[in-house]
Amino acid sequence: MAPGLWEPKTPGAKMLLTIEEDLKNLLALWRVEKKVFELKQTRRDLPQRIQSLRDAIGKERSAADKLHADITRAETQIRESQDAVVTESASLEESGKRLGAITTNREYDAVHLEIAAHKKNIDTAQARVLHLQQVMENLRKEAEEAEAAYEKIRSEIEPELETLTAELGGIEERITAEANKGDAPRALIGKKTLSVYDRTVQRRSTPHVIALVNHAHRACDICSRNQTSQRVIEVAKKKQLLLCEGCGSLLVWREDDVPALHPQEA
Repeated sequence: MAPGLWEPKTPGAKMLLTIEEDLKNLLALWRVEKKVFELKQTRRDLPQRIQSLRDAIGKERSAADKLHADITRAETQIRESQDAVVTESASLEESGKRLGAITTNREYDAVHLEIAAHKKNIDTAQARVLHLQQVMENLRKEAEEAEAAYEKIRSEIEPELETLTAELGGIEERITAEANKGDAPRALIGKKTLSVYDRTVQRRSTPHVIALVNHAHRACDICSRNQTSQRVIEVAKKKQLLLCEGCGSLLVWREDDVPALHPQEA
């Protein structure tokens, strides 16, 4: 049997399958399996990407929510301080009324101490109200800015987030549908060629095991090693399965507008 030829799988068939036909079907299988591999990588990476987008939105939402919580807390503190002013004012009034019934110097001094304390507490509470009102004004401005930042990033990210979420939801069906496309070319590839391909894919855990070369593109797509002119000529003949001497990738002829070999080179 001539090198590179073997009997077809179909019993009784008289036509020999050539390496050239094998390589054509191998390329079809390879493109399918690369797509499946990419989809599986997408399935692995999408959850992390989706979470990072959610985190980005959540970060802005949390910043705005914190400011709103600070505003609520300041409002509560203002009410408490205002209530303190009312309480201390009532106590101050009560202490003032007691001055008229004082009969001893000791009581007089005690009431005046109470009055002084109430006045101090009122001044402190009123000053706190003014301070908190200024704080509130600043917080409201910051909250407006935070809400604007949140709306901006949400409007920018949510479309992508929805797209990626939908993509993740249908990824399994896409993987299955794409993988099924490889059944037909796989069934047409000779056992020897298929075995070399499958072993290489299994060993590297990736379908990126085929390098397309021609006279204009002699570098291996996997390891970047330039193939010799003679090796490129042999690849162009498509009569045997050749491997890159650098990394062992399968070498297949690249068809992109490269003139056929001259007769003397065949």
